[in-house]
Amino acid sequence: MSSYYELWTILGNWKSEFSSKDFASAFSSPDPRKVLSDMSNKGFLKRIGRGRYKVVDSASYARSRNNIDEAYDFLRRARLPYALTGADGVFVWTRGGYNANRFSGSYPIYTRIPKAEISNWERFLRETGKKYTIEGKPAETMYGIYYVLLPEDAIESRSVDGLSVEPLERTVEFCLREPYTYEPALEMLDKKYNLGLGANYETAGFTA
Repeated sequence: MSSYYELWTILGNWKSEFSSKDFASAFSSPDPRKVLSDMSNKGFLKRIGRGRYKVVDSASYARSRNNIDEAYDFLRRARLPYALTGADGVFVWTRGGYNANRFSGSYPIYTRIPKAEISNWERFLRETGKKYTIEGKPAETMYGIYYVLLPEDAIESRSVDGLSVEPLERTVEFCLREPYTYEPALEMLDKKYNLGLGANYETAGFTA
Protein backbone atom coordinates (compact mmCIF):
# COMPACT_ATOMS: atom_id res chain seq x y z
CA MET A 1 0.00 0.00 0.00
CA SER A 2 2.78 2.45 0.87
CA SER A 3 4.18 2.23 -2.66
CA TYR A 4 0.74 3.13 -4.05
CA TYR A 5 0.56 6.15 -1.75
CA GLU A 6 3.91 7.31 -3.10
CA LEU A 7 2.86 6.73 -6.72
CA TRP A 8 -0.44 8.53 -6.06
CA THR A 9 1.50 11.61 -4.90
CA ILE A 10 3.75 11.43 -7.96
CA LEU A 11 0.79 11.10 -10.33
CA GLY A 12 -0.94 14.07 -8.73
CA ASN A 13 2.10 16.21 -9.49
CA TRP A 14 2.42 14.74 -13.00
CA LYS A 15 -1.04 14.95 -14.62
CA SER A 16 -4.53 15.21 -13.21
CA GLU A 17 -5.84 13.06 -16.10
CA PHE A 18 -4.02 10.56 -18.28
CA SER A 19 -4.42 7.44 -20.39
CA SER A 20 -3.09 3.98 -19.69
CA LYS A 21 -0.69 4.49 -22.63
CA ASP A 22 0.60 7.72 -21.07
CA PHE A 23 1.21 5.87 -17.82
CA ALA A 24 2.97 2.92 -19.45
CA SER A 25 5.25 5.28 -21.37
CA ALA A 26 6.19 7.36 -18.33
CA PHE A 27 6.47 4.73 -15.59
CA SER A 28 8.36 1.46 -15.67
CA SER A 29 6.13 -1.40 -14.54
CA PRO A 30 5.90 -5.09 -15.49
CA ASP A 31 2.10 -4.84 -15.48
CA PRO A 32 0.85 -1.22 -15.80
CA ARG A 33 -2.77 -2.30 -16.27
CA LYS A 34 -2.75 -4.10 -12.92
CA VAL A 35 -1.21 -1.08 -11.20
CA LEU A 36 -3.92 1.21 -12.58
CA SER A 37 -6.64 -1.29 -11.71
CA ASP A 38 -5.33 -1.68 -8.15
CA MET A 39 -5.09 2.07 -7.66
CA SER A 40 -8.64 2.53 -8.97
CA ASN A 41 -9.95 -0.16 -6.63
CA LYS A 42 -8.18 1.49 -3.70
CA GLY A 43 -9.71 4.86 -4.54
CA PHE A 44 -6.55 6.67 -5.66
CA LEU A 45 -7.72 6.93 -9.27
CA LYS A 46 -11.09 7.23 -10.97
CA ARG A 47 -11.84 5.69 -14.35
CA ILE A 48 -13.28 8.41 -16.60
CA GLY A 49 -13.40 6.47 -19.86
CA ARG A 50 -11.92 3.56 -21.70
CA GLY A 51 -8.26 3.47 -20.70
CA ARG A 52 -8.45 6.94 -19.12
CA TYR A 53 -7.97 7.87 -15.48
CA LYS A 54 -8.24 10.88 -13.21
CA VAL A 55 -6.21 11.31 -10.04
CA VAL A 56 -8.46 11.60 -6.99
CA ASP A 57 -7.54 14.60 -4.86
CA SER A 58 -6.57 14.06 -1.23
CA ALA A 59 -9.75 15.62 0.23
CA SER A 60 -12.03 13.41 -1.91
CA TYR A 61 -9.95 10.35 -1.09
CA ALA A 62 -10.15 11.05 2.64
CA ARG A 63 -13.93 11.49 2.48
CA SER A 64 -14.46 8.29 0.50
CA ARG A 65 -12.17 6.28 2.79
CA ASN A 66 -13.93 7.59 5.88
CA ASN A 67 -17.32 6.76 4.39
CA ILE A 68 -16.26 3.21 3.47
CA ASP A 69 -14.70 2.60 6.88
CA GLU A 70 -17.88 3.86 8.52
CA ALA A 71 -19.98 1.48 6.41
CA TYR A 72 -18.08 -1.49 7.86
CA ASP A 73 -18.13 -0.02 11.38
CA PHE A 74 -21.91 0.18 10.97
CA LEU A 75 -21.98 -3.61 10.51
CA ARG A 76 -19.76 -4.07 13.55
CA ARG A 77 -22.46 -2.31 15.57
CA ALA A 78 -25.32 -4.29 14.04
CA ARG A 79 -27.04 -6.77 16.30
CA LEU A 80 -28.62 -8.75 13.48
CA PRO A 81 -27.01 -11.90 12.01
CA TYR A 82 -25.06 -11.56 8.76
CA ALA A 83 -21.97 -12.87 6.96
CA LEU A 84 -19.96 -10.80 4.50
CA THR A 85 -19.37 -12.70 1.28
CA GLY A 86 -17.84 -12.49 -2.21
CA ALA A 87 -15.60 -9.46 -2.68
CA ASP A 88 -16.21 -8.53 0.95
CA GLY A 89 -15.18 -11.97 2.15
CA VAL A 90 -11.91 -11.41 0.29
CA PHE A 91 -11.56 -7.90 1.73
CA VAL A 92 -12.05 -9.09 5.30
CA TRP A 93 -9.96 -12.28 5.16
CA THR A 94 -7.04 -10.42 3.54
CA ARG A 95 -7.38 -7.84 6.36
CA GLY A 96 -8.10 -5.12 3.82
CA GLY A 97 -5.22 -6.16 1.61
CA TYR A 98 -7.29 -6.82 -1.51
CA ASN A 99 -10.42 -5.04 -2.71
CA ALA A 100 -11.47 -5.59 -6.32
CA ASN A 101 -13.90 -4.02 -8.77
CA ARG A 102 -15.24 -1.33 -6.45
CA PHE A 103 -14.74 2.36 -5.88
CA SER A 104 -16.48 5.04 -3.82
CA GLY A 105 -18.83 5.97 -6.69
CA SER A 106 -20.29 2.46 -6.62
CA TYR A 107 -19.41 0.40 -3.58
CA PRO A 108 -21.75 -2.54 -2.92
CA ILE A 109 -21.20 -4.46 0.34
CA TYR A 110 -22.22 -8.10 -0.15
CA THR A 111 -23.99 -9.42 2.93
CA ARG A 112 -25.59 -12.82 3.45
CA ILE A 113 -28.52 -12.74 5.87
CA PRO A 114 -31.01 -15.38 7.10
CA LYS A 115 -34.29 -15.25 5.18
CA ALA A 116 -36.13 -15.04 8.48
CA GLU A 117 -34.39 -11.73 9.19
CA ILE A 118 -35.19 -9.88 5.94
CA SER A 119 -37.87 -7.64 7.46
CA ASN A 120 -35.66 -6.83 10.45
CA TRP A 121 -32.73 -5.92 8.19
CA GLU A 122 -34.94 -3.77 5.96
CA ARG A 123 -36.36 -1.91 8.95
CA PHE A 124 -32.90 -1.47 10.48
CA LEU A 125 -31.39 -0.08 7.27
CA ARG A 126 -34.32 2.24 6.57
CA GLU A 127 -34.27 3.62 10.11
CA THR A 128 -30.55 4.35 9.87
CA GLY A 129 -30.81 5.88 6.40
CA LYS A 130 -28.67 3.26 4.64
CA LYS A 131 -29.13 2.32 0.99
CA TYR A 132 -29.69 -1.34 0.20
CA THR A 133 -30.99 -3.80 -2.34
CA ILE A 134 -32.19 -7.38 -1.92
CA GLU A 135 -31.16 -10.14 -4.29
CA GLY A 136 -34.08 -11.38 -6.36
CA LYS A 137 -36.18 -8.22 -5.96
CA PRO A 138 -36.48 -5.33 -8.44
CA ALA A 139 -33.96 -2.62 -7.59
CA GLU A 140 -33.14 0.87 -8.72
CA THR A 141 -29.66 1.75 -9.91
CA MET A 142 -27.48 2.27 -6.88
CA TYR A 143 -24.64 4.74 -6.43
CA GLY A 144 -22.19 5.33 -3.63
CA ILE A 145 -22.04 2.86 -0.75
CA TYR A 146 -24.92 0.42 -0.36
CA TYR A 147 -25.62 -3.01 1.08
CA VAL A 148 -26.55 -5.98 -1.09
CA LEU A 149 -28.61 -8.37 1.04
CA LEU A 150 -28.38 -12.00 -0.02
CA PRO A 151 -31.06 -14.03 1.83
CA GLU A 152 -30.34 -17.69 2.61
CA ASP A 153 -32.14 -20.32 4.67
CA ALA A 154 -29.20 -20.35 7.06
CA ILE A 155 -25.82 -18.66 7.20
CA GLU A 156 -22.47 -19.64 8.63
CA SER A 157 -20.05 -17.00 9.81
CA ARG A 158 -16.73 -16.35 11.51
CA SER A 159 -15.63 -13.24 13.39
CA VAL A 160 -12.66 -11.40 11.87
CA ASP A 161 -11.63 -7.99 13.18
CA GLY A 162 -15.09 -7.48 14.64
CA LEU A 163 -16.89 -8.30 11.38
CA SER A 164 -18.96 -11.41 10.61
CA VAL A 165 -17.74 -13.09 7.44
CA GLU A 166 -18.38 -16.39 5.73
CA PRO A 167 -15.83 -19.16 6.42
CA LEU A 168 -12.41 -18.87 4.77
CA GLU A 169 -12.98 -21.95 2.61
CA ARG A 170 -16.00 -20.32 0.94
CA THR A 171 -13.97 -17.21 0.24
CA VAL A 172 -11.23 -19.30 -1.34
CA GLU A 173 -13.83 -21.09 -3.48
CA PHE A 174 -15.12 -17.69 -4.62
CA CYS A 175 -11.61 -16.62 -5.62
CA LEU A 176 -11.03 -19.86 -7.51
CA ARG A 177 -14.16 -19.26 -9.57
CA GLU A 178 -12.77 -15.89 -10.70
CA PRO A 179 -9.00 -16.41 -10.91
CA TYR A 180 -8.37 -13.55 -13.35
CA THR A 181 -9.61 -11.03 -10.78
CA TYR A 182 -8.61 -12.75 -7.55
CA GLU A 183 -5.25 -14.34 -8.31
CA PRO A 184 -3.41 -11.79 -6.09
CA ALA A 185 -5.93 -12.43 -3.29
CA LEU A 186 -5.33 -16.17 -3.51
CA GLU A 187 -1.61 -15.55 -3.11
CA MET A 188 -2.27 -13.38 -0.04
CA LEU A 189 -4.63 -15.92 1.52
CA ASP A 190 -2.27 -18.80 0.77
CA LYS A 191 0.61 -17.09 2.53
CA LYS A 192 -1.40 -15.68 5.43
CA TYR A 193 -3.24 -18.88 6.35
CA ASN A 194 -0.83 -21.57 5.08
CA LEU A 195 -3.50 -23.07 2.85
CA GLY A 196 -1.06 -25.10 0.80
CA LEU A 197 -2.58 -23.96 -2.48
CA GLY A 198 0.82 -23.37 -4.03
CA ALA A 199 0.81 -23.14 -7.83
CA ASN A 200 -2.26 -25.39 -8.09
CA TYR A 201 -4.81 -22.65 -7.56
CA GLU A 202 -4.48 -21.34 -11.13
CA THR A 203 -5.41 -24.65 -12.69
CA ALA A 204 -8.08 -25.27 -10.07
CA GLY A 205 -9.58 -21.87 -10.73
CA PHE A 206 -10.04 -22.46 -14.45
CA THR A 207 -11.78 -25.79 -13.90
CA ALA A 208 -13.86 -24.97 -10.84
